[in-house]
Amino acid sequence: MANWIVVYLALINFFGIYLFPRERVPSQKWFSFSSGIAITYFFMYLLPSLNKRQDTLRVEWLDLALPSEIYVISLLGFTVFYGTMRVVRTPHFKDETIDQNVSYWLQVTLLTAYMSFSAYVVTASSVTFVARSFYATALGVHFLAVGHDLYRHYGERYLRQGRYLLSGGILIGGFFSRFIDLASHVEAILFAFVAGAMILNIVKFELPADRNLHFRTFVLAVVGYGGILLFLKHVLNF
Repeated sequence: MANWIVVYLALINFFGIYLFPRERVPSQKWFSFSSGIAITYFFMYLLPSLNKRQDTLRVEWLDLALPSEIYVISLLGFTVFYGTMRVVRTPHFKDETIDQNVSYWLQVTLLTAYMSFSAYVVTASSVTFVARSFYATALGVHFLAVGHDLYRHYGERYLRQGRYLLSGGILIGGFFSRFIDLASHVEAILFAFVAGAMILNIVKFELPADRNLHFRTFVLAVVGYGGILLFLKHVLNF
């Protein structure tokens, strides 16, 4: 199942720009919907999962970890990703062409690593089938939004180069998850770091500004996805 999830994420990232073209699905509604799912996933699954992994750290490290240490790691991921994106989107060269090239390659490299780590986490053996499926659903929508954002900034260049690298990063992350089993505390640290980066992507780059938010679509995504999560959690206790 994990193999299919990796392929699904890679295909979603690669063909996403064609699945929901701007002329058919207004970007306002699309980003409102995707951010609604992402925000719901963050509050209803990601935060509780971080708490569980904090328990793992305490067990593995003989209760030496602080109760909030896993969140410190997540905060570190948020800060590192935010700082890097700030560098990427700040002009550094007088030549605009050079500046755009540097910005493009830095951003694509950063997001390739981010998607690779995300793919590893979602296909890790310690993640249950149901949790993995819902993680993949939210991550797929999230990757769609990231792809649309890159296409909006870089146009045909993203189609020619960027999406290949990002999809390749997803496949590489899934490949390593099959053959490399990290210690539980190392996996918890990686999960927390990726979670911090995901929080930034959702809040800073995916959640629309007030004037661009289609609130009804956002609420529909929150209620729909949240309701499904609650139902399955009650029925399957995942």
